[in-house]
Amino acid sequence: MKKAKKTPKKNAPNELTFLDVRQAARDGQKVFDKLVITGKLPINW
Repeated sequence: MKKAKKTPKKNAPNELTFLDVRQAARDGQKVFDKLVITGKLPINW
């Protein structure tokens, strides 16, 4: 049984992976929800 080939990890440091983008979107959504609920932007991460 052959393992599926994984794409080689040769990303440039400034290149985001799909997971990075998903994580950033999730964090941004949390911040946005908090902004809408409280009316304040949570700056203290």
